[in-house]
Amino acid sequence: MPTAANLLAIMPFPDIDPIAFSIGPLAIHWYGLAYVAGILLGWAYARRIAANDSLWPGNASPISRTQLDDFIVWAALGVVLGGRLGYIFFYDLS
Repeated sequence: MPTAANLLAIMPFPDIDPIAFSIGPLAIHWYGLAYVAGILLGWAYARRIAANDSLWPGNASPISRTQLDDFIVWAALGVVLGGRLGYIFFYDLS
């Protein structure tokens, strides 16, 4: 009986190009699309939770819609800059 390691070794893996599509010299990678999708879905989910007053003590959301929107923009900027700095410090420190 084949083991899991043997089955994994013979399983064909697709050869997917890391670039989803290109617009001129600008290449859009799959992981970039995943970041954008995650941020947008998280933003929509957080807005729904913040708008539901019955979830919060005193039936009042602790954050306004404008504050939440500002937080998401700053968090997305932090993710992009932090990811770039992490890459520089851990992989390209020359």
